Amino acid sequence: MSFAFSMDENRDPLVMIQPGNKPETLRPLMKKSGGKMPMIWGTYTVRSDVAEFVCEEYAKSVLSQLKRFFQQNRPGVNVVFTDSGGNTLDSLKPTAAATPVEDSDDLDVTGQDPQAVGPLIKRLKRIEPRIALAPGELELKMRKALAKCVSQINTGDLQMAETTLTVIERAIARIGQDREDEDTAMNRAAREQQGRALRSSVERARALSANIARTPGSPARDKLERAIHQAARLLKDKNTDEADAVMDKVEAALTQLS
Repeated sequence: MSFAFSMDENRDPLVMIQPGNKPETLRPLMKKSGGKMPMIWGTYTVRSDVAEFVCEEYAKSVLSQLKRFFQQNRPGVNVVFTDSGGNTLDSLKPTAAATPVEDSDDLDVTGQDPQAVGPLIKRLKRIEPRIALAPGELELKMRKALAKCVSQINTGDLQMAETTLTVIERAIARIGQDREDEDTAMNRAAREQQGRALRSSVERARALSANIARTPGSPARDKLERAIHQAARLLKDKNTDEADAVMDKVEAALTQLS
């Protein structure tokens, strides 16, 4: 769609739109309807939750007036203004009613392991206020991702929550709105992920040890006990991959004994 915008002699906004890609044809119609120079015109496209206005001719003062016009009319989408070369001139964030409602206040981790979920919540709360520092369109995407992360944490899908949160952290780091650079954020995320994997493996080893203790005494049981002690030593060295491989064999052997 083509659009044109200006203020009339009473300083009221005047907006015209028409199908097609020749917005300059609106100029005489704007003048005839009382529009005053300077004017702004171009084309716009609405995709999903973003309206992009390509301003082929504009003045900064009129662009500010057009932005104010949208603010007063509370758009339900994010509005991005660019020039004909694709450079972003300005943006308008959507109204609060249009943004995802879930944020850190909606977290509910009742019944979940605090050691497993705690680091994720800490990271989420640390990065949440920095999302507001992102440009309009990117902020909208990250707030949606944040709401998704909150839902994943609430349902106990911590692996997916980890992935979603890491994407947000990397995006914030890339635009320079985080105290950490991207590599630091990734390294810290990797350490926390390894910590969760280690805790999970430790719990698995404890459960297997309890199952072995309930089996009748035999050479096979002695062998399993040695194996689970080996897994425990590997976990102490934070070698979760080899420990998990040993525990896979223990589980298979227990299944045959049962």
